[in-house]
Amino acid sequence: MKKWWTVVLVGLLGLASAQKLVLASWGSQEEIKAYQEVLKVFQERHPGIQVEYINIPSGEYLAKITAMMAAGTPPDVFFLNNIDFPGMASRGVLAPLDAFIQRDKYPTADIFPGILRAFQWQGKQYGLPRDVSNLVVFYNRDLLRRAGLPDPKPDWTWEDFLRYAKALTVEREGKRVQWGVSFQTFYLFWQPWVWSAGGRFYSEDHSRFLLNSPSSLEGLQFYLDLRYRHRVAPTPEEAQDRGAFTMFLNGQTAMIVDGRWRVPTLKARAKFDFDVVPFPRGKAGSIVDIDGSGWVMAAGTRNPEAAWKLLSFLAGPEASRIFTRTGLIIPARGVDVRNVERSIQNLRDFFVPPPPKNQQYFLTVNRTARPTETFERWNEALQLINKALEPVWQGKAELKAALDGVAPQVQRILDEVQAERKRRR
Repeated sequence: MKKWWTVVLVGLLGLASAQKLVLASWGSQEEIKAYQEVLKVFQERHPGIQVEYINIPSGEYLAKITAMMAAGTPPDVFFLNNIDFPGMASRGVLAPLDAFIQRDKYPTADIFPGILRAFQWQGKQYGLPRDVSNLVVFYNRDLLRRAGLPDPKPDWTWEDFLRYAKALTVEREGKRVQWGVSFQTFYLFWQPWVWSAGGRFYSEDHSRFLLNSPSSLEGLQFYLDLRYRHRVAPTPEEAQDRGAFTMFLNGQTAMIVDGRWRVPTLKARAKFDFDVVPFPRGKAGSIVDIDGSGWVMAAGTRNPEAAWKLLSFLAGPEASRIFTRTGLIIPARGVDVRNVERSIQNLRDFFVPPPPKNQQYFLTVNRTARPTETFERWNEALQLINKALEPVWQGKAELKAALDGVAPQVQRILDEVQAERKRRR
């Protein structure tokens, strides 16, 4: 039986006049505790509003939210990432927030502009973000020192990265026992190789599939070569079902491309000195994703005014500080990537004591970061791409042939999306 947690923060349960709201999200136990703290403060400020908080496992989240909507009982406010946002917005199930924002003069000036725009659809604001998510290279400083390597420089290149990875790969008696870098097949971790080579998944208007273009293939091939040509990343057989992060945490790999959410676990469990550095520069620069999550209001809510009070508080400065203290997120509010010193003052709760020493890179990489190339049927297209690339990651198929083979199917989806957009105009 599927398990999902329900935490009810009750307020004036005895008052029949109290407005009742349902808030839904996914998240770890640390995030559940943060929600409890945030909602306790909200409840004190708004005793006439009762909030039922539902935490749904991430793997079941969209299906559960969709089912609740189909049943006519959607959560009044729910958490959503910008990747799944276009699909929801295009179905008309979200309420625009512009009238509330304008009426209350709600502060949005200190929200990172890129992620604020990511929650806009057809010129309207449908969500307010909580966090931004990006990628950096985590590295095991102890293993670097053992190999005689200095800390990587923030402007290092792909060639530098490969040199480090080779020096950090250790072989004993003809068998690799340590690898320079972890290898992950989830799209989030290989799309920076595509972008930094000058490639794209799709054209900007999502009318053409470009993952099999020369620049995109160059980036993906470099990444694939880390595993099968240079042998500095473990093959599936060498990993033996050990996850990429587990291997890094255990000191079996020296570097990993990953996100801020790994910091609390590393601080608690890593038995080595670790730090972070920006993703290495390719032909087009160093480009990682800047995605994020935030709160939206269901179009079917029966209490829009109360739902707005809750949503605006969740996305506000006070709640942002509480969520930031967990160490799990990079807040969407208060980040000035052009002035790290100003951000340090704004985000005292973000710059928790080291490690990592170079936490400022979680902010500075956003200067060149870009959102995932998402669109209304992005998940459907990604499933086709993932299926085509699966034998490639296993070393059983050629990269270009696999992507050329799936291109017509993905292009068909893009053509249908373009036709649907024309119908909506």
